Amino acid sequence: MQDGLTARFDELLARENERSFMVYRDFVYPEDLVGSDVAFLPSPLTRGLPPEGILSWFSFDISQGIGAEFSIFAGEHKQLPDSKTLANKLKRSVQELIVHDVQEGFQKRITRYGGLHISSVPLSLAVINFSHERDHSCLRAQLPSLRRLDDEAVDVHRYSFHVRFYRGADGTPRVVATRVILIDKVELLRGMPTCYSNLAEGALIHQGFFIDPEWLFGALPEEVAKQSLRQPEAFHPQGAALVESGETLVHTLYPVELLEIEVERPRDAEYGRFQISLSSAALRARQASQNWRLVAVACMLLLSLATGMVLLLRSVAVELEQARRTEDFVAAVTHELRTPIATIRLHGEMLRDGWVTTDNKRDEYHGRIVDETQRLEAMVERVLEKSRLSSSPPNPEPGDLNEVLRVLMSEEIAARDGVQLELAEGLGAVLMNRDGLRSIVTNLLENARKYGSREDGPREATLLCTCTRDGQPCLEVLDRGPGIPDRDKQRIFEAFFRRSDATTRGERGTGLGLHLVKIQAQAMDGDAQVLDRPGGGSIFRVTLRRADTAKS
Repeated sequence: MQDGLTARFDELLARENERSFMVYRDFVYPEDLVGSDVAFLPSPLTRGLPPEGILSWFSFDISQGIGAEFSIFAGEHKQLPDSKTLANKLKRSVQELIVHDVQEGFQKRITRYGGLHISSVPLSLAVINFSHERDHSCLRAQLPSLRRLDDEAVDVHRYSFHVRFYRGADGTPRVVATRVILIDKVELLRGMPTCYSNLAEGALIHQGFFIDPEWLFGALPEEVAKQSLRQPEAFHPQGAALVESGETLVHTLYPVELLEIEVERPRDAEYGRFQISLSSAALRARQASQNWRLVAVACMLLLSLATGMVLLLRSVAVELEQARRTEDFVAAVTHELRTPIATIRLHGEMLRDGWVTTDNKRDEYHGRIVDETQRLEAMVERVLEKSRLSSSPPNPEPGDLNEVLRVLMSEEIAARDGVQLELAEGLGAVLMNRDGLRSIVTNLLENARKYGSREDGPREATLLCTCTRDGQPCLEVLDRGPGIPDRDKQRIFEAFFRRSDATTRGERGTGLGLHLVKIQAQAMDGDAQVLDRPGGGSIFRVTLRRADTAKS
């Protein structure tokens, strides 16, 4: 409430401070006509109705003493009801103000003003606008005398508005804002025609405006109260019965004191007071409501913080797990690279240095070099395959799954011992990619070769077969290995994941084989999973999609 009143009052003063000091007359000589003919325009203070809160403007030269002439501007005040009565009251108020300020003395008057602003004004503009001449014919006739001053300027000292509250002789409350316009003596004007010479001795002009008390102490607080107060806060304007405290909290505001308006008598500082009341019960209810809202906000913040911490910890755990897998992968790849490279180098150096003397040994070493080279090539190809699938997976096309597997088995896969092929009939056209199927079969059979047999019994053939599950074609690899624990059945398809139990500790690998199976299957709109095989072992199943049920 206090801030709202102060802001509106300061806005009124700021707007009037920006108004040019030369418009305080009936007709104004505009600055853009300097150097041309004397042409006047009606002052903005004589047109339209005054802004809200202002009754009228006035101006007088206090250096003329108690009998100083003054001007009052109230826009088109003739449109106001009782305008003649209002004009007469304002004239009496200005006359009272002149008497008061003259008797007060210059030194005391000037100390109340602040915000001094000094501006340089063309001398001819100041002379015409501050002329006491009412007959413009003299100004026009003597214009050649003024033109020789076109290049001269005069400093105008302008103070900011200061607001006072007092009561007139008839007891009417008055709020008046005044400022001082001070112009030093201008020796160049001595000897000029009388209509141009009034500034020769300088000027001490008071300008100001009357603020409407009914607006300042009535309409304005009521308007601000509607904007600022909330139920059950109540506004009690001036003149209303004072509210007694007790079960009601009461705050009394004094606008004169709040707005730092000068008063002549101390008791005038209480003029226009109003009150704001709030019952204690309503205040307690509001405080309880606010407390519950604070508790709710605190709970939400705690919940958000806890959720954020959980998500952060999960994210950190995922990042740490990914870092661990990457570290394991780098270690595995480093080992897998070093082993074939060392073997190739060793056998190459032995052949180069002539350590091999028999043809059988020489052929054996050549075969080992070729095998290690192929192993190295396969490992590099797996890493590149993962990168290709991550960036641009191939589009699957309809094909005969059984036919592709027959071709694969007749090529290099057939050379592997212990692989038995069983193909189901009636699979129909399957969405697939031939290179992807080659990768899937190769990696699954390689995985079965490493981990798909028991050490304590006869080796059983690995079964590669096709079948139909839930209406969809499947490719399965069945082994008789130790099986996969339930906790690892999903993780074995993750990149770089390798089980660390006794069944895998002695085998070389990078943890990419089964991961490639998974992403190759997904690239063909399918999926891969591992199941327990009855009687022991594992079933690696790749579910594909029939061409006639493909997603559009």
